[in-house]
Amino acid sequence: MFVPKLTDQRATGDAIALLGALIMPNLVTRCIAIAPSLIVSIIGGSSGASQLIVITSMVLSFELPFALIPLVKFSGSSTKMGPHKKSMIIIVFSWILGFGIIVINVYYLITAFMGWIIHSSLSKMAIVFIGIIVFLLMTVYIGSILYLIFRKDTVETFIETG
Repeated sequence: MFVPKLTDQRATGDAIALLGALIMPNLVTRCIAIAPSLIVSIIGGSSGASQLIVITSMVLSFELPFALIPLVKFSGSSTKMGPHKKSMIIIVFSWILGFGIIVINVYYLITAFMGWIIHSSLSKMAIVFIGIIVFLLMTVYIGSILYLIFRKDTVETFIETG
């Protein structure tokens, strides 16, 4: 640990500069992370903050399968984990749980979109156009999830040491 001399002005200045160099990146990244939420809360008030929470949860539920499926596949793969591979009971339970979470999230996304479409004041033509685009995007999304599930991974990354 760096302990400056308090009698020398230059050493104390160097300590402050070092402390600033360590703190500033963390401070900047946290400010960047919180700025959008702060702006929405200031402009929209509590209703804007609650809408932001709903939008954020929708985005996170959209991304969840892309983190969950590789994790379940990785932990159950003998080519990746070697002898540390999870037991068959845990693998089956993980796939069932993951499948349930993915189905619930896809249902949530579809019902939230349908609720927005039903209660929107858009013209019929705009609703049909948006519906076609969202249907195509959901097809790509579900296709991507199926690709992740059924993709064969033959690269062996576990290296036996010893």
